[in-house]
Amino acid sequence: MYKLLIADDEALEREGLELMIRHLIPDKFEFLHAGNGRKAIQLAEEHRPDMIFMDIKMPGIHGLEAVRQIREKLPAAQIVMITAHDYFAYAKEGLLLGVRDYLLKPARREEVAEVLRKLMAVIGEERRRRNEQLELQEKLAHLLPLAENELTLMLMLEHVQDLEPEQLAGLLELHFSKGYAMVLSFPRHGESGWETFRQSKREIYEAVKQFAKTGLGCLAGPLAGHQLALFIPLPPGRTGYSQRVSSLDWGERLRTYTRERFSLPLGVGIGSIREGWDGLSRSYREAVRVCADHQHSFGVHHYDDMIQSSGQTAVSLDEEKKLLTALLQRSKQEAAQRFSLLYDSFEQGGDHPLSAVRGEVTGLLLFLARGVHSTAGAELLASLNAAEDPRALRLSAESWLERLIDGLEEEQEHHRSHVHQRALLYISQKYKEDISMEQTAEYVNLSPHYFSKLFRQHEGETFIDYVTRLRMNEAKRLISEDQLNLKEICYEVGYKDPNYFSRVFKKAAGMTPSEFRQQQEKPGPC
Repeated sequence: MYKLLIADDEALEREGLELMIRHLIPDKFEFLHAGNGRKAIQLAEEHRPDMIFMDIKMPGIHGLEAVRQIREKLPAAQIVMITAHDYFAYAKEGLLLGVRDYLLKPARREEVAEVLRKLMAVIGEERRRRNEQLELQEKLAHLLPLAENELTLMLMLEHVQDLEPEQLAGLLELHFSKGYAMVLSFPRHGESGWETFRQSKREIYEAVKQFAKTGLGCLAGPLAGHQLALFIPLPPGRTGYSQRVSSLDWGERLRTYTRERFSLPLGVGIGSIREGWDGLSRSYREAVRVCADHQHSFGVHHYDDMIQSSGQTAVSLDEEKKLLTALLQRSKQEAAQRFSLLYDSFEQGGDHPLSAVRGEVTGLLLFLARGVHSTAGAELLASLNAAEDPRALRLSAESWLERLIDGLEEEQEHHRSHVHQRALLYISQKYKEDISMEQTAEYVNLSPHYFSKLFRQHEGETFIDYVTRLRMNEAKRLISEDQLNLKEICYEVGYKDPNYFSRVFKKAAGMTPSEFRQQQEKPGPC
């Protein structure tokens, strides 16, 4: 159904137009009547018609002014001007106001029917587009929480790839250049209020997450055990010190909110402000470590304060990246040395609890695993969590470092083998043509020098020797079949000069092609 407002100061005109339309297109319209411009504006605002037939000349507010005011409130309404005055000035002003069409009194049936069909087509298309837009918005509303979970998990597990976080952040309309992580730690098993939390954790999670997102404009991760991670952007123009004060204040607000609404204590760990996605992952690890160091103290603790009070020096991201570089270069000795130095800094002479050291080394190894594209994150976590004392944790961590290096070497060897097999397949298809080592190296995306070394390592002979051997074996087979003459065989196996072919054949077989054929033709002993 369509709502059609007919505005004309002559009742007979309005009623006649309605009867005509009911006859032309029955059961499609709900009609509204206005005898002047003011009434037309009121009805339009109240009933929001799809179409309006507006007379230009009416008492009081004339038609064009009524159209102007209606268009401000209902820009999608399809308006047709009806007038007995065929003046260009009216038409020009109406077009500027967005009038769809004109009808001259007395309007003919065919003209009215044509105008209505056009308007119905326009409205139908707009409704279709609007439905598609709403369906897309509905799908997006379901996808956005998944995108947020995916991005936060990537940051928490340090599985950040180059393009993926930017794509997810774009979908979420987020712009992170600097930021920090905040970890909310609810009481564990055995602590006061844990049973309440376990039974109502979904309600608690949603309420606390919404409270934090409303105030901080942050990313909120999924509830991981008893912890909720928040990733908070640094507002433009905010200094690091003022943001640190603000983050501590927000930590207290979250504690107060959780205590007053759910009667639950809450521990808050805050990481330092860092740049980029790697920096946010690092800040998350810092926040987790703060929570581990203060797991029995439900207060607000900042990583920077912890470092300053303990006299520690925070491990720089540069040191971690140097370790990753050594790992990627398969430099076992350098990687082991750098890893040992970082591990010593985590332990700080054995003054820190096992849980804090475990958090640091787990974060470091996840960072390395992501850097070498390892998929062993879940196994790594389980292995480190199973370590019950400092020595077992260190041995497990060192073992994982070796596994990451060994995995790189295995991957490299597998890649080399795969490349070599592709090269052999290419040669088997092309050796009868004018094939070269450079062409083959280009085919497998290697430099000629590296390809030459790789080929000799796998085959025990040079590229030229290998191709020559294939050609000579094929030449012997064709000579034995005795279907082609020697010149034809020369061309068939990839040579253009019969004399050169003969020399190469003699060098490989110890006799000329003619002698080889004669030998094949001799009858065997009776």
